[in-house]
Amino acid sequence: MSKKVRRLDFDEVSDLFVELRAHSSPAEIHGQLAGQLAAGKRMDYADWFKEARDWMDTDSSFNTEQQEILQFVYMSTLTALADEQLGFYPLLPDDDSPIEDRLSCLGQWCQGFLAGFALVETNMTDLPEIVNDAMKDLAAIAQVGMEEDEQWDESVDDDYIQIVEYVRLAAMNIFLEYAVDALEQPDQDSMDEYLSAQSLFKTRQLH
Repeated sequence: MSKKVRRLDFDEVSDLFVELRAHSSPAEIHGQLAGQLAAGKRMDYADWFKEARDWMDTDSSFNTEQQEILQFVYMSTLTALADEQLGFYPLLPDDDSPIEDRLSCLGQWCQGFLAGFALVETNMTDLPEIVNDAMKDLAAIAQVGMEEDEQWDESVDDDYIQIVEYVRLAAMNIFLEYAVDALEQPDQDSMDEYLSAQSLFKTRQLH
């Protein structure tokens, strides 16, 4: 993929969820999407919109602008997972957010990834070794969190950064190991829609 695409921003996607009155976490839904893509599932936009609405547990209908943003979420996740430059990142709060929030969202993302993967791969007892090991690690990370009386220090932040790095590489390795036959790039029309949709994040104001 020669065209540079912009990384998803947690706050911008969260604004969309607020606008749609979603009852789920952006981190968890991004994990679910990544898990399904890593297991080899591909969706057209109509199917993706239906899945997104179900995952968000929202009764809202998507207007044209919201559909374009959701297209961007889908295509950015797929292209990042397949990025030879290892550009995939789970959708998580930025480093200025409280560590408790970041840890909570990291756990939600891993839970979502596991659930999304299992929706596609029904035989979870016969996975390739590298995938099986990564899934066990993600299941352990899904339980991450801080006790209410636990004190924050720099070591927690350092540990978080290392865990996120592991999670993103694990997701890419699962994609490469398990869905290598789906690495062909999106068609040009889809990429043009995607690159156009990403600009909406730079201009729209959500409340």
